[in-house]
Amino acid sequence: MNILVACDKFRGSLTAREANATILEALASSALNANGTDVAIADGGEGTLDALAGASLALRTSPVKGPFNGTIDAPWGFDRAAGRAVIEMARAAGHAAATGGYDPDRATSAGIGDLIRAALDAGAREIIVAVGGSITVDGGAGALEALGARYFGADEEPVVLPAGRALRTVETVDLSGLDPRLAEARIILAADVDNPLVGQNGAARVFGPQKGVPVDDIDAFDLALAHFDRHLATARGSGVLADTPFAGAAGGMMVGLSAAAPTSAVDGFSLIFEHHRLNERIDAADLVVTGEGSLDGQSLSGKGPVAVARAASAMGKPVLAFAGRIAVSPDELAAQGITAAFAIGRGPATLEEALKHARASLAATARAAFDSVAAGQRLA
Repeated sequence: MNILVACDKFRGSLTAREANATILEALASSALNANGTDVAIADGGEGTLDALAGASLALRTSPVKGPFNGTIDAPWGFDRAAGRAVIEMARAAGHAAATGGYDPDRATSAGIGDLIRAALDAGAREIIVAVGGSITVDGGAGALEALGARYFGADEEPVVLPAGRALRTVETVDLSGLDPRLAEARIILAADVDNPLVGQNGAARVFGPQKGVPVDDIDAFDLALAHFDRHLATARGSGVLADTPFAGAAGGMMVGLSAAAPTSAVDGFSLIFEHHRLNERIDAADLVVTGEGSLDGQSLSGKGPVAVARAASAMGKPVLAFAGRIAVSPDELAAQGITAAFAIGRGPATLEEALKHARASLAATARAAFDSVAAGQRLA
């Protein structure tokens, strides 16, 4: 029997690679006679850089401006042969940086611009930016400013911190100082959501509260993003992106980066799927195993593990799934191609305890699942 293990991260406890390795160790210690291979998956958020890393993509680290000033040593990847860089926004402007709390009127995406410069210095012509997991609502203004743009208010004075509600004070955008190397580059946003920039499903209304936007201020942030989008559209001589799919990802990063270089967006998991040729790997497997921290309603929209299960189901392959938390019914999971799902909790525990013991819990649960498969083989 050939088994493919393809997990996403278990947030706060295990990376995708660590989860895969734990499951493969459990397989080796079980009664099931099988060969296991693995591939780390991600959806354009945290873990995307790790999922794309390999022999051709070398990891580097560059000091960049953090979302609240200060400096962060942010990892990124570069494939010299392909001229391709991979940047993960969560590493430079993600929730880990919000140690002192969230402030969407201050949080800047400048560090992403710093990483794009580093990629250009290395010779990158294609720059993939995984935009999930950010804490910014600045329309990509910080990243664009780090690449040479300047913003001015009605009084023709510079806008000192173009983020959050201050975006509404931007009246003029000067793109003349952009790094000239951007003209030869293209940017691809790998996103875990496809929301538009503004409106009922826009960046401020849907994702703002998790980044510190008070409910009463959502409309003000929404209007500020729309205002910035209009003025940036004028500066770059093209249409607004307000209703464009993916424009609301990462607080509107597409808006700012589209003024820097030709920018497109793709579903993050699709990028991983194609990169690892997952169709071929699934086709070669007899059983597919996947998992993530929480299998819930968001998972059913087609994120990571469910996308793997759908692909496997289409090829007639059974799928086992492991999760720290399962918040959907077996029937709902079955409809997505998941044959059986297992919550890895081994008993009553606080969240802190569950995260601390996630590796051991996953190992024990996976071992039991594989032993059950072996028992089923004997009964067949």
